Amino acid sequence: MWALWGVTTAAVLAYAGAAIIKGDIEVPTYTEPCYRNKPEFNDCVKRALQGIIPKLAKVGIPELELESIDPLRVAEMAMAYDANVIAGKVILKDTVTRGIGKLKIMAVRSVANDPTRFMMEIDFYIPKMVTGGFYSMQGHVGDIPISGGDTYNITMGGVSGTWRLTGSPLAEDGQTFMRIDKFEVIPEVQALKVHANNLFKGNPELSTVTIAFVNRFWRELYEEMLPYAQESFDKTVRQILNKIFLKIPYDQLFPLAQQ
Repeated sequence: MWALWGVTTAAVLAYAGAAIIKGDIEVPTYTEPCYRNKPEFNDCVKRALQGIIPKLAKVGIPELELESIDPLRVAEMAMAYDANVIAGKVILKDTVTRGIGKLKIMAVRSVANDPTRFMMEIDFYIPKMVTGGFYSMQGHVGDIPISGGDTYNITMGGVSGTWRLTGSPLAEDGQTFMRIDKFEVIPEVQALKVHANNLFKGNPELSTVTIAFVNRFWRELYEEMLPYAQESFDKTVRQILNKIFLKIPYDQLFPLAQQ
């Protein structure tokens, strides 16, 4: 679930600028260029992001090795939590997430024309997302130890939040790139339902009881897990984002308008 935020953000931001040619790679222009020294820059980025989402949902960005975002497929993710109620290590495989194509960009705020730093906040809303795949887990929920693995799915409704990117300039080969130093998001979820098979090997009754507990108290468990997820999330997402930001010169991603 967490890795999809970085893939989605990297994909939509990659199309917020003009056509780019670097290292024999050409990224076609599908949106208007957004000039970072114009007062309407934030509104332009919002329009560019919203306008390109349908295309990203279908085919992704082959030139940047980013696949479709709806469905979004992630081969493997590993997460570790150590909260009061829930703790353990989880490995998710062959994860497929649907619903990101309905993503709405609500607002954009930025510091984009400062030569010493970069900051962008993007408010988003997704009506519904469904994620499923295979999992393995070692840990506990409350006093109940968990050791199992099989298929799972998670349905989330009313997902909203703010992507916050901060970066600093990096000079390389006579051009300036904007390296993303930190990525933050704390998604708010209005509804969540989990299903997982075989939480306890050979004990389907206990698995059923535990899943019922998780679905009843999901909000408390979700809030406990967020700080631990954020640590690994920041590292993973920055790597994804920098595949874009360190490949595209900043003056081409967000050009300056001629005065």
